[in-house]
Amino acid sequence: MSAKNRILIVDDDREVRSFCREVLEHQNFSVEEAENGAKALEVLETTSFSLILSDIMMPDISGLDLASKVRDDYPDTFVILITGHGSIDLAKDAIQRGAFDFITKPFKIAELNQIVDRALEMREKQLSVLPSPELKDLYDLTVNINISKQSLQIYLNNLANSLRKTFRGDSARIYLAEEPGKFSLLRKAGSGDEDLLSEEIWDSSSKAALVSDVGYLAGEDSEHLLSEKIGVFSLMAVPIPCPEGNLGVCMVTRSRIPASFTTRDLKLMGLFSAQAGNQLMNYSMASNLRDQADNLERVNILAAKFTSSLDTSQVLSSISRGLKAMVEFDLFGIFLSGKDMIPLSYMLVRSDIPDNVLETDFRTILEKTQDRNDVQLFLDSGIRDSFASARITDWQRSPAVDIVDLGEFGSFRGMIVLANWPNEKKSGKAPSYIPILIRHAAAAVSNAYLFETSERNYIQAISALASAVDAKDPYTHNHSRNVAAYVTRIAARMKLPSREISLLHNAALLHDIGKIGIPETILNKETSLTKEEYHIIKTHPEVGYNILRPVTAFASFINAVRYHHERFDGSGYPAGLSGEDIPFNARMLAVADCFDAITSDRVYRKSPGVEFAIEEISKNSGTQFDPVISDAILSILETATPEEIVDQYISIASNQIAFS
Repeated sequence: MSAKNRILIVDDDREVRSFCREVLEHQNFSVEEAENGAKALEVLETTSFSLILSDIMMPDISGLDLASKVRDDYPDTFVILITGHGSIDLAKDAIQRGAFDFITKPFKIAELNQIVDRALEMREKQLSVLPSPELKDLYDLTVNINISKQSLQIYLNNLANSLRKTFRGDSARIYLAEEPGKFSLLRKAGSGDEDLLSEEIWDSSSKAALVSDVGYLAGEDSEHLLSEKIGVFSLMAVPIPCPEGNLGVCMVTRSRIPASFTTRDLKLMGLFSAQAGNQLMNYSMASNLRDQADNLERVNILAAKFTSSLDTSQVLSSISRGLKAMVEFDLFGIFLSGKDMIPLSYMLVRSDIPDNVLETDFRTILEKTQDRNDVQLFLDSGIRDSFASARITDWQRSPAVDIVDLGEFGSFRGMIVLANWPNEKKSGKAPSYIPILIRHAAAAVSNAYLFETSERNYIQAISALASAVDAKDPYTHNHSRNVAAYVTRIAARMKLPSREISLLHNAALLHDIGKIGIPETILNKETSLTKEEYHIIKTHPEVGYNILRPVTAFASFINAVRYHHERFDGSGYPAGLSGEDIPFNARMLAVADCFDAITSDRVYRKSPGVEFAIEEISKNSGTQFDPVISDAILSILETATPEEIVDQYISIASNQIAFS
């Protein structure tokens, strides 16, 4: 027999004890003796027994009282009472006190062996039954508690406390694997005096359980023995299962409670460890869904920021900041090119990257999907920003590169690139939202690039139209340009938004487009116009409006073209509007147009000069002109000449103006 069948004989009669010891040791039981009930209780404090044979009649504590004490404190230990006479009442009393059975003196060897075997067999069956009422607190924790309504750490702490309480342990621990099925474990929660075991024993025992189907049981009643010096004489550990592999390990130890854990205890903890595994899997799935939802929300927010501007430099800056906030990378780059387009090449790269790294595996990877010349242009990028990173990187290893081909986003070619050089450890799987984020970035930069290209062509078309108008009158061939210079300077002084300045600029270039329909004989007449000729001249705002109206792109400023000859007091044309009924941009053009007209030479007169123009604007403020706009141009002219205003416009206007 193994050490798990340890028997204690309690009797004040030495001969009875010796007889029982001899018989039972012959059956390979481990036997100890106690001469009375008090001595028996002392032994029970340090040693666990499968069975106790106790005399009923003893001077200090009777066998019946001892049976009651054992039933309450050591429920896994069976008691057989020894009596000098048997009766129905005695049998009933013995059973009520928790005894398994009784044997009457004098008894034979066969009788003793038979009752002991029957008791041990019944004990073995009882230990295999799972008494669920004993585990109500653990059941409530693992089944009825909604883990999604508390943090994972609180749940694990509660689980460790319940394991220790339910199994009457002195300490408990919960370990979780870094990934399901992985052998590496991390302590996540503990309860009780965890210092009873060294970290080495905690670690080895948890790993032994992790590779076992049923768990690991160590102590005096198991095949795995513990050293008496470690302060714990029994421990059990069971894996936390899930379909993908074990999630971790639950462990409980005993030191002060003198009953070893049994296979029943191991089976019990395994059952509820499985329930905990279900809870943890549900929590993991819910957590993953929450993470995915959070990441998608962040991706959507970033995507909105990517597309909040059509200025390429702002879009690139927004993408760079956004990606840095969500993704760890070593290089981010964009290359765009197309027919009649200026190539766009941008790179944000770690400041510590060696000079030759981009010319090895990285170049090879790009050239598998991209034109070799485009890759060269990209690597020779004139726009290259850098950032610092403390991450240890093995630059000699091949990088992980995500590439989105930009050819599908417009009539051009190019790529957007995100690259990572792995560190010494194996790189983990990239988050699933990275491709989505990169495609949003690709769409944003493609739209901005197309817009800027279209805008460039658009402004060139406007400039050509303006030049065509000005060319009809050699004395005013720069009139549209000058009006654009004055009106954008006024708008800047009034702190108007960039979009408004852009609209004013385009309106200024085309404000006299209607003069295309005016005969040159009238435009270039050196003498005063007749009433009929002046009437024809007055039609040019309406003619310009009708020319521009079919073009959707001009819709935002055609009313400025139509009403730029209206007067603030209502005496202008073509509609006789007054005050704020006149579109604001038309009132702006009116001041700039009049100022250039006065300060320019005309076919029928010389310019009366800047001072005269200043006097005229000041005198007609509130009648012909909006007084606020009049004040703005007059304050500008206090520190700048018309020539300086035009020269500054010529030098920087192309960089400042953006149509949107």
